[in-house]
Amino acid sequence: MHVFPVINSNIANFNYAQKPSFKAHPDFYKFNSTQSCYFRRGAVILANDNGYAKIENLFCKIFHKKVDTPKNMLIIGIGNSQEPFSYLASIKGIIKKRPLDKNINLSVIDLQSKPELEKLRLNSFSDLFDYEKFPKYAGKSFIIDKKYPAADQNILSSLDAYIYEFILSLKEKTQSVKKSVKPDYRVNDEIFDFVKNTYDNPVKSKWDSRVQDVVLKYPDNKFDIISANNVLPYIESDNEFLQTLKHITRILKKDGYFITDPYPYQGNLPKSLISDNFNQINPGIFMKK
Repeated sequence: MHVFPVINSNIANFNYAQKPSFKAHPDFYKFNSTQSCYFRRGAVILANDNGYAKIENLFCKIFHKKVDTPKNMLIIGIGNSQEPFSYLASIKGIIKKRPLDKNINLSVIDLQSKPELEKLRLNSFSDLFDYEKFPKYAGKSFIIDKKYPAADQNILSSLDAYIYEFILSLKEKTQSVKKSVKPDYRVNDEIFDFVKNTYDNPVKSKWDSRVQDVVLKYPDNKFDIISANNVLPYIESDNEFLQTLKHITRILKKDGYFITDPYPYQGNLPKSLISDNFNQINPGIFMKK
């Protein structure tokens, strides 16, 4: 049953960066934006070279034909649900009328606690300024939300000024974000319910959890797609970093895809582990041999 509550003004007081019960990397909370789409990788890459198109092209390759069984996807580090909502919006745009639950089986891991329903609802809105900026397929999965009260625009003013400056620098905007941003567009109900049901399923979602502790419990060759954006750099121990990457490799199927940051830290990935097990498709996108 679809549950989509009307947001109330108290949400402006939410703690958007819930502190995990164990030590996290000090940069973990640095850019904790209120809304989610488009996700952390896309927020940077969309500003130059249209990098998200490479991910949509990958999803086209995987989902353009009807599948016999749903593809297994693991998203490590959801933040404010950037990857779940962004990925599913693109996938839904590709599969069109085919239902999500017949095409994808989603699992998630995150350091933070499961988001409350009102926060999840807020995260389902896009943080892109113009509808024309939506990626090709994802744009088909967003709807105009008529229930969003104008009074709740104060949510935007609850964010720290440096976040606005960061967004402005990415979008090369000159006007005030606080005056120009209007979060009209959100993911459609099917996507919202799919994410909510995944989060509510203790088998599919692991909260207050370190990726190092969870990935070792999955069986070999389980996932068709694994995403880990803004995750691996937070593993401060070199040994845990290496072991985590080995387990990600182990639980990924042959010809499965690993999506990670296209940033310079990739130079620190063990070259032998990568070259022996993966072919690079694009920066930050690898296929397991």
